[in-house]
Amino acid sequence: MFEGGCACGAVRYRLTRRPMFVNCCHCRDCQRQCGAAFAINALIETAEIVVECGEIAPIRMPT
Repeated sequence: MFEGGCACGAVRYRLTRRPMFVNCCHCRDCQRQCGAAFAINALIETAEIVVECGEIAPIRMPT
């Protein structure tokens, strides 16, 4: 089982199955957002995410 949440602890979630794929992105947007040379991203179907506590809201990011 995969579990996680936000840094402040207000949101907790779990995944009901493994991500479809995981990749390492080196684009400038990912570098800027995470403050590192790359970001690790996982593609997960929305239906496979269970929010345990808190509320999540989508945020549009330019790509």
